[in-house]
Amino acid sequence: MRVGSLRGWGRRAGRALAAPRVWPVAAALAVLQAAALAPAPARAALAATAPPAVTSAGAAAVAPTTVAEIERRWRGRPLAAVAALDAALAALPARAGAAARTELLTLRGMMLVVAGDAVAVEGVARELAATGGAGAPAAAAALLLRAAWQAQHGALGRADRLLADATARLPAQASPLLQLRLAITHGRALLSLGRLDDAVRQHQRAVNLADALGEDWRRADARSRLAYALLLAQQHDTAWRVNQEAMRLAAGDALALSGALTTQGMLLGARGRRGEELQVMQQAVEQARRADAPRDEALTLANLADHYLKQGDWATALALARQALPLAREVRDATIESVALTNAGLALISMGRRDEGLALVQDSLVIEQRAGALTNVSEIRRELGLYLEKAGFLPEAWAALSEHRRLADEVFRQSHQQAVLELQEAFDAERRERELALLQTERALKEQQLLARDLQQGLWAVGVAAGGLLLAVVAVLLRRLGASNRSLASSNLALERASERDPLTGLANRRHLLRHLAQQGPAAGAAFEGSLLVIDIDHFKRINDEHGHAAGDAVLVELAQRVAGVLRDEDLVVRWGGEEFLVLVPALPAAAVEALAQRLLEVVGGEPVAVGRLRLAVTASIGFATFPLPPACQPVGWERAVDLVDSAMYLAKAQGRNRACGLRAWPQPPAADAAPAQPAAALEAAWRAGRAELAQLRGPQHPTAAGRAGRAGGAEAAEPVAAA
Repeated sequence: MRVGSLRGWGRRAGRALAAPRVWPVAAALAVLQAAALAPAPARAALAATAPPAVTSAGAAAVAPTTVAEIERRWRGRPLAAVAALDAALAALPARAGAAARTELLTLRGMMLVVAGDAVAVEGVARELAATGGAGAPAAAAALLLRAAWQAQHGALGRADRLLADATARLPAQASPLLQLRLAITHGRALLSLGRLDDAVRQHQRAVNLADALGEDWRRADARSRLAYALLLAQQHDTAWRVNQEAMRLAAGDALALSGALTTQGMLLGARGRRGEELQVMQQAVEQARRADAPRDEALTLANLADHYLKQGDWATALALARQALPLAREVRDATIESVALTNAGLALISMGRRDEGLALVQDSLVIEQRAGALTNVSEIRRELGLYLEKAGFLPEAWAALSEHRRLADEVFRQSHQQAVLELQEAFDAERRERELALLQTERALKEQQLLARDLQQGLWAVGVAAGGLLLAVVAVLLRRLGASNRSLASSNLALERASERDPLTGLANRRHLLRHLAQQGPAAGAAFEGSLLVIDIDHFKRINDEHGHAAGDAVLVELAQRVAGVLRDEDLVVRWGGEEFLVLVPALPAAAVEALAQRLLEVVGGEPVAVGRLRLAVTASIGFATFPLPPACQPVGWERAVDLVDSAMYLAKAQGRNRACGLRAWPQPPAADAAPAQPAAALEAAWRAGRAELAQLRGPQHPTAAGRAGRAGGAEAAEPVAAA
């Protein structure tokens, strides 16, 4: 098992961590205040005689007093950095400005994010938010800390929105260091979201900001992060060149060099140069040791153990994992401890020492379960099953793999729920922005009305003052009033149309659909009648990952046009979600709605989508039904109808994608308030038991098929993706 790279997000155990020992408060304040105010020679003398301010794992040194010194010296030991920052904050002169306090608090919060202390991170964020107004740099720093915590714990969509808000709030006079932290954090979140082009742009901005600060270790770190983003974006030559610059700049800083060597190892692995990759990984371990950074040392040792595990060198893998364990426990990093335990256990199992190995893997599972990391638990179960099978322990392997399958289903359900919550948050934010725009339009309308009133008053005044010119003036003013009213009417119509159309595809949106339903029938909650189809593009995320979001947008526009071209004028097609379309037509007989679903499969997947010089083979999964459902024809509401059709669509995906699944009959579908946690599974069970009748249609078959791709460290193979 491999830890997430130094460039990505790793899960952290969310428990409070004890701070290392510091000086007695009076002594710390006296020495640090003297050091901050004394001239350079005096500061050097004080530094030579001062007692140690931070003690962590036997390392003692005089506490630096600036953000740059603390971060350079203690970034490999987050808890020691927090202690040094506490001392620096306590010693901060009363006359120090808000900018100095903001930078110290921001670094303290970032170190606490790495240490995994959720309560302390939120406390720092609140203290920053209370410093200055909403447009102050401290407000943006508070959003940065909350976003970093959210991203590190999997809520990437929420982190992206927080970071965008922080960037928008950032004043022009904000320090380059705060801007650099925002750019790096946003770039890492975008990488995890798969938005590679945006991530590369953020990391390029970070390189420019680090160059402006002028510290070589920051410049090296920014370049190695950019190289990793370029590697994921398949720009291998550029990544290699950028990381060579990082290694040159990192020559004087062991920890920065360890990070650059880690990226270099990934680049060598991508080029198939395994021997050199191993050598560079070993150098990264040595540099982490030189930097006295136990967390980074433990991380590189755990990944090196995974390398030997995959090569079948069980003894070396076991030795490296055992070296990583005490270091991970020293820095209280539950993720690295869990991985080291897993790798050691798998090595022992492969050596025939089953009981010892199972005990270590069980310890790892306890750590992950305590942290609520269900995805990690599932992955450990999967790897355990594979290694038990290879070692010949078949009953234990079957039990582990069966548990993995159960957990994988639960992970999928939780991921789906999280995605729905994040989509709802984004929809609410969009609605608030639209309401604000409507309020602004109403204000403009009132201003126009006041102008019209003034024009009318002017008309009467001119009539009294110059009766002879009354008719001419009245004509001019009436023309102006008429033009103003026509302009208002045109603006209102344009606003109404814009609010009910998807800006990318030009299709109707949810707002238009709800107004359409209100016009066509009774209020929400009443029985829905008509034929309903939900179309979901297969593997759309992979299209974005492999070809960029511009290609994904082009696919959405083309498929929207194809779907609309199949329908009649009285039919309605709506962009329902990111890659989902909803089609609403008057109630059709079973044969007709099945023919329509087959036609939609053909127009979506029959011809590749041209994107520049690429031709992307795209397919879709479709769920459909006509309501009320035979044979009982029990009335169902609009939202329940969507749930049932959505379940049919997910069943189509489960059956292999590129197909349609329709509800012909379901005498007694479950009520909305009694729906199971997995509606698609309930529908499939009813169908297999003969309680529901389904129509299944296959889409067009292509002569080429995308292969399966796996990730390093033994992840499950990905689903087939639309091939270019």
